Amino acid sequence: MVQMPPGDIGTQIASILLGEIEQGGVVDSTNQGLLFLLCALCPQDVSKVHVGMLSPCAIETLRHIRDFLGVKFVIKPDPTTETVILKCVGCGLKNLSKKIS
Repeated sequence: MVQMPPGDIGTQIASILLGEIEQGGVVDSTNQGLLFLLCALCPQDVSKVHVGMLSPCAIETLRHIRDFLGVKFVIKPDPTTETVILKCVGCGLKNLSKKIS
């Protein structure tokens, strides 16, 4: 294990953070898949999200959502900001264990 001085670690982390901010969008690249899953599981209404460049994990998550939930996303690139806009209609999952009063 290579030990780095604290200043170098801070510089490296700040660089990674600025790279994520530069990509734009509402979430970082590591949480895109979770955002897509939440959009797919929401009530049957249109969800629209604005994210940066799609990560390989996010693309695989979109494929799983299509295969398992039958929810398809409309993917439209935004050339002015170099980001991506995704829209979908949720599958309408309901919590059956929740008590109705």
